[in-house]
Parts: sequence; structure tokens; C-alpha cells
Amino acid sequence: MTRRVAAMAVASAALLSGCGQVGPPPKDFATEDAVLAMRIQEGGEDSSYLVLVSPKGETRAVELDEVEGAAISWTEDGITTSDRSHDYVIDENGLTANERTSGGNEVETQHEWYRVQVGAGTLVGFSPEDGSKDPFVTYIDGDSGKATTRVSPYGATSTAAVCGERVLSSGRGTDTKAFEDDSESIPENQLDRAALTSAYPHDGTDILTTLEPSGFPGTTSPCVDGIVYEGWENDDDQHFVRVWNTTKGTPAAQVAVDHEIVYPEDDSSRIGGPSRVTVSDGQLFWVVDNTMWSAPLPTGAEPIRAREVGYLEGSVGLDAEVLAYSSNDVYTVTNDTELHERFSRRRSDRVWTELTELSLVRTDLATGKPSLALKVDVKDVDFPTKDASVTALAINPEWLAENG
Repeated sequence: MTRRVAAMAVASAALLSGCGQVGPPPKDFATEDAVLAMRIQEGGEDSSYLVLVSPKGETRAVELDEVEGAAISWTEDGITTSDRSHDYVIDENGLTANERTSGGNEVETQHEWYRVQVGAGTLVGFSPEDGSKDPFVTYIDGDSGKATTRVSPYGATSTAAVCGERVLSSGRGTDTKAFEDDSESIPENQLDRAALTSAYPHDGTDILTTLEPSGFPGTTSPCVDGIVYEGWENDDDQHFVRVWNTTKGTPAAQVAVDHEIVYPEDDSSRIGGPSRVTVSDGQLFWVVDNTMWSAPLPTGAEPIRAREVGYLEGSVGLDAEVLAYSSNDVYTVTNDTELHERFSRRRSDRVWTELTELSLVRTDLATGKPSLALKVDVKDVDFPTKDASVTALAINPEWLAENG
């Protein structure tokens, strides 16, 4: 990678004087030889940097408006990411900025809930800047790079599971299209029942269950052979994996089953529940406070017994979002020597001062063994290194196939 593009990116994306907004990114900001993409946030700032990293660890960056939960998707067609009012596609030809509109009106987002690959593109679920308006989804076509935004009429858009060509979202039955036309006919015992609804395509599929809704963790869930696995924690600090059966005709009482997680030595009371789970080689995996856990895929109505896989180096926590999975590994970014830190004399909390080293670490899902996948050069870079944190991560799938 060259510094020419990076310098141009910073110059073009400088803050506009007096308006506090980030300027338009340069169109020639391209993937080139990048293998790693990150969103880096500077503490207290309203902007975020999309950083691309080459196999040699060289970087270039572009500054974007910050959006809470903003993620990155990397498909064979390139990278997608978003800011408050745009959906971006970055490929080998450069950057395309799609201004987000719906029904001819501009649409700004407050929070990005999920970003998943489906069909030939990427589907993104958002909550609007105006909390009184309905949530919406954007579909970014991989072939054309064009983005289409529309209001999501089929329930909440804060979670997503990709089952083939369909994206399903969990929420409350009363939020689904099944009850919109005749709301007075809602059975009283279904007013607050859980439902798995269709976020894409918009065909009104609603799979109701007798269980309470699991809440809106704002993440993605795996779908294997038509079964969706969703991690959650109830108000009594019990931890579960909910298993949804999407087969048509499944009775409501059987369409979703909660399996309580049993940790070793009955540590459930001090270990949080998984907000995100994944499936690999017939096993469930999830992360809690940087520790990875595993369990066999649940069957019947029995609890699942967790096994500790190992500790993940890097910036992951209960949200478990700043990581990327391949078929057999999980990737995180970390500082080899940790962040320099200082302690305030009057406060006990730590204050990060500067990012000095950054590495991509690969951890084997079967053994928990970590290894260095890529070392990032953070000297003389074009993104902030003080009070900085990595908030999203994506890896070139071709590089993963070659190096996984």
C-alpha cells in the first residue's frame, strides 16, 4: 500500500469548518491489496476511521461519520460499511457512496444492528435517528454496488440469521405483519410472544412461539440446516441458547426451545450469557469477557454443558462483535504489549493513552491455541492512535482461505 491514497483520504475527509461533519471520502479509496479492514474510533469524537491493512501490515485510512454499532462486511464483491446517511461499497475500482434514501426522502441512522451477507449482496438493519419512526433495512447489491433502503414492516430488525436466501429476525409477535391488519384479533396470550420474522425478502413470514421474547442484543445468529441458534440472558441472570425450528408446520410450542447453559462448577451466577453464538463442526461457540466457551449442539429440552476453550487475546467483550470467524478459527485484534495506560490520582479507572502495537491473532476453535496471523504497522499512520479502540473487524475471504 502507498501513503499517497492515505494522505489524500485524510485531506479529503477533513472536518468541514464550522459544521462538525466529516467531508466526503475520496472515490479512489480502493481495496487494492488489503486483507484486513477495521473501524477505529477515537474516544470522545464523532468520527470513525475505516482502516485497510495489506499483507505487509501497511495501512491507509479514510474518515467517516461515526454510527453506533457500525460494522464491516467483506464479500467477493468488496467491502461494505456505513455512516449516518450513506452506505459505502469499496472494491478494487474505488469507493461508491450511496446516499441513503427511502421513498424519496433522506434517511439517517442512529444505530446499526446487524450486517449480514445474503444472496448476491449485504443486508443491513438500522434504527432511525428519529426514534418515533420505524426501523429500516438497506440491501446493498453485490453485482451493481447499488443500495436500496426501505422501512421494515415485519418486526424488529435488531437481530439477524441467514437461512439460505432468507434473513430472519427475532422479535415480539405483536410487532409482526401477521397482526398489523387486524390488531384487535390478537389473542391475549400472544400479545408479547416471541416471533421469528422475515427481514428479507419481504414476504411476511412469521414463526410464533409460546416463549417470552429474548430481547434485542443487536447481533447475528447462525442458521444451520434451517435451525437458528440465539444466545440470551433473562432478567434473573439465567443464560440460554434458544433453538428455533424454521420448518413450516412446526407447532408453536415446539418451534423454539430454550436450553439453559450450565458452566463448570456451577459458575453460571458469575459468568454472563452469550449475546452471540456461532456453530463450527457441530459445536456451539460463544465469548464472554474474552473467554471462549463451547458446547455440543443442543437436543430435546436438555440444558447444555459449557466447556472452556481458551482465552481470546484482543478487544472483545460481552458484545463479542470485534471478532471474525472462519470455518475453524476466530480472529481478534490485540496489542502485543497492551495499551500504554496511566492511572489518575483521583480516579481508579484506567485511561488509554496510545496504541503502540497492533496484531491480528488467530485462535483455533478446537484447541483454543492462539497464533499470530498478521502484524500491523502503527507507526506514522493516518488514523488516531491515542484513546483509540477497534470497533469492527472484517477479513478478506480469499486471504482467509489461503491462510486459515
